[in-house]
Amino acid sequence: MNPADAWIAAHGADLVTWRRRIHMHPELARQEFETTTFVAETLTAAGLSPVVLPSGSGVICDIGPAGPRVALRADMDALPLTEFTGAEYSSTVPGVSHACGHDAHTTVLLATGLALAELDSLPHGVRLIFQPAEEVMPGGALDMVAAGALESVSQIYALHCDPRLEVGRVGIRVGAVTS
Repeated sequence: MNPADAWIAAHGADLVTWRRRIHMHPELARQEFETTTFVAETLTAAGLSPVVLPSGSGVICDIGPAGPRVALRADMDALPLTEFTGAEYSSTVPGVSHACGHDAHTTVLLATGLALAELDSLPHGVRLIFQPAEEVMPGGALDMVAAGALESVSQIYALHCDPRLEVGRVGIRVGAVTS
């Protein structure tokens, strides 16, 4: 079993719990304080040194050797929409929900960071970027850049859930595709 599959097998239940926790407690743009705290505390508990943005919303965390880094980015904000799914883990915040998958994005990046941190060594440094305020203009990307999130970054990758794709399928594109 490869290290990624082994890590998921060992922590899969945690991922479900984290995603549902974030889903139940959605926060609007630049108000992602609870989500930021959860991410930072989880990374810290794993022995990492996350940096919370001065606004209190958003996290940057480096893993692996110093030098040029590959950045992995996820968004954390929710939308001003009421959830009507009826799921046992539905939003507990009236008029606010994770209708765009940012709860999943945050969980995937958190899991990726923790899995990478458990490897004996990385050939290249990685920077985790948990971006606030993706759904508004001006967006939280500006806050991340101002906080130095792209310093020493040679490449950056992000993911986005796409309900048009079958489970297990991945779509890729060179260049920008979403905010």
